[in-house]
Amino acid sequence: MLPLVAYTDKLSVAPGEALSVMVSSFGARQYRADLRRIIQGDTNPQGPGYKDQPVALDLGGSRAAVAKGFYPGSCVIIPGQGMLGDLRAFTLALAMRPSLIDGRESSLIALPGFARIGIDAAGCVFAEAFGTRLVISAAVALETWHIVSFSASAEGGLTLAVTCERDAASADIAPSLATATVQPSPCRADEVLIAATRGGDGRPAGFFDGKIDRPALFATDLSHEAVRRLLADFERLSRQRSLRAAWDFSQRMTTQVICDISPFHLDGRIHNAPARAMTGWQWKGQELDWKKRPDLYSAIHFHSTDVYDTGWEVDFTLTLPEDLPSGVYALRLVPDGVEEDAYYCVFALRPPRDRVTGNTVAFLFPTCSYLAYANHRLGMDVPGTEIGMGRVVEMDRHHMFLQTHPGIGLSVYEVHDDGSGVFHSSRLRPILDLQPKVKSFLGGFGSNIWQFNADTHVLGWLDAIGQGYDVITDEDLHAEGLRLLSRYNVVITGTHPEYHTRPMIEALQGFTDRGGRLMYLGGNGFYWVVSFNEDMPGIMECRRSEAGIRPWEPGHGQFHHAFTGEYGGLWRRNGRPPNHLCGVGMTSQGFDISEPYMLTPDAAEPRAAFIFEGLDCGAKIGDFGLAGGGAAGLEVDRADPAQGTPAHALVLASSVRHTDIYLMTPEDLLDPTPEWSGTQAEIIRADLTFFETEGGGAVFSTGSIAWAGSMAWNGYQNEIAAITTNVLRRFDDPRRFEMPRDRQS
Repeated sequence: MLPLVAYTDKLSVAPGEALSVMVSSFGARQYRADLRRIIQGDTNPQGPGYKDQPVALDLGGSRAAVAKGFYPGSCVIIPGQGMLGDLRAFTLALAMRPSLIDGRESSLIALPGFARIGIDAAGCVFAEAFGTRLVISAAVALETWHIVSFSASAEGGLTLAVTCERDAASADIAPSLATATVQPSPCRADEVLIAATRGGDGRPAGFFDGKIDRPALFATDLSHEAVRRLLADFERLSRQRSLRAAWDFSQRMTTQVICDISPFHLDGRIHNAPARAMTGWQWKGQELDWKKRPDLYSAIHFHSTDVYDTGWEVDFTLTLPEDLPSGVYALRLVPDGVEEDAYYCVFALRPPRDRVTGNTVAFLFPTCSYLAYANHRLGMDVPGTEIGMGRVVEMDRHHMFLQTHPGIGLSVYEVHDDGSGVFHSSRLRPILDLQPKVKSFLGGFGSNIWQFNADTHVLGWLDAIGQGYDVITDEDLHAEGLRLLSRYNVVITGTHPEYHTRPMIEALQGFTDRGGRLMYLGGNGFYWVVSFNEDMPGIMECRRSEAGIRPWEPGHGQFHHAFTGEYGGLWRRNGRPPNHLCGVGMTSQGFDISEPYMLTPDAAEPRAAFIFEGLDCGAKIGDFGLAGGGAAGLEVDRADPAQGTPAHALVLASSVRHTDIYLMTPEDLLDPTPEWSGTQAEIIRADLTFFETEGGGAVFSTGSIAWAGSMAWNGYQNEIAAITTNVLRRFDDPRRFEMPRDRQS
């Protein structure tokens, strides 16, 4: 297991800026920290070997390792502001749709010290106030809306009544009711919690899994039927003289703020980023875009597994030296002097914000894709892709830690405990799979050639050929767009740049249109729409709407992002097919064997002569590699004019026969028949593609995640590395590329 884990407050930092580090012990007594530049993170014995460079920087010597906990679970927290006391008669009400009953008691709405409504371990609604607890005998139904009201009447003695009504489209299901007469006692609440209550340690606890809609508090007792009518009509509800608070989750949807529509304005904030812009109690398919009818999207889906900010105290802060060159770095934390147990906090040192470095090449560090996969538990997606394909997957100690500490938060490839998809991933927590030098659980150092460590094959190649470069992250590109890219002649992607925001896609398109050169050295790139939230730094949203290879769907009517309101899913479905940007688009995935590329007649075109200069390739290239034994594999992209591949694009080489593990993507498989697999379908292939742009730029795309693993073969002494180097040298030459007029449509 891991003696300690940690995270930094940023994944991108500029020279001269501060970086804070949060560390927790899981058995370590103390640790020391040093700074390293990561050159080659993969430890595969057939590869170039692990390489980093220590940076001489005093980080303060040994520190005590302090244990800190994980506290997942989402809710709404509303300060009382002195308005919640002295309520002898009252009514609490809400609509709720439970999605998980698992033997835990959960809270629907709580005024700690005053009153609460919840669901007990048996799945029955309860309510409590004035030291009395009422329980409705009938259990609630999962994935079904219920209207719940809890009232106290002061007439003729203090009477409590709780009612739960199942909202069924079919006919008569009588509401369930429980009542009691109690003695009044002094009570006062200083806050309201929705979907949780306060635990003994003062933290939120008793988290509810499911949707809550239209919670309200009245300073009088109301009949259940009156409550039901009021909750169905926000405008009428807001005019009730007895209304003390009513929280409309459809307002300020893109923020953390929860709005009270009563005159008292008891606004609150969400905690741990539950899912907003979710279909509510009144949604019956009338509208599919929450921006057009936000009143139909007035629910929040809460989860006991939601995580936004782990919230650990800062252990130390360092300032990055002004003269430190841009690159990928890591704070190495060595517990109890055991270097084999070191934990690496990886981050990008971006170029200075106020001046250029002189480097004309930028490596685009794919932090959105890292966030999407962050803390992915093997086999926990639906289904486990690699396991479902029969691949033997070795568990390393990072995966073992994730299995035993689920509170660290999930990746967007997993589902919550209630089976609903994980929409959010945050960098404000330890990300265990963003590590170089992965240590195998079975002993020794294994090779992780997926995501970060695969991307260091590109960094290692740049180092091997002596190429200076800057590192910029997805977040940098999202924030600064073409203004940042215009510093460079060439932008190089990682091996799997799958997730992009609209500003990122538009900036890259503008870069190539205006003469920039893009080297797409991966596969399955520019595939999913993601978004950031300006009110919640460090978190990303992904809703896998309609088609695409996906472990879950967001649910009917929930295809638009809450953070931005844009339609989720594939960029191909949002007017930005990857073929238009880079010539190729996702066609298949498989995780067994990678294949070589076979050269096509286009490889002999004079326009492509620079790509193969000095090489005698024969009929095929890349019949070797660290990722499946070939240059074309894992996830592969093909050219397709129907999806935007330019008419003048050259397909220089293609893989021709993958195994039947490789299956067609759902977006292409309109009529499922048995022949759409790797050995039978011609369109399942990787296409090595090149084309010029009107502005004098050019694009080179490999269409394969495995390409960089072949580059690294034999210490970067091979034709795949040589081809890539030829492309980079010409792309970094400012001479214009000219469009071939004879091949344009």
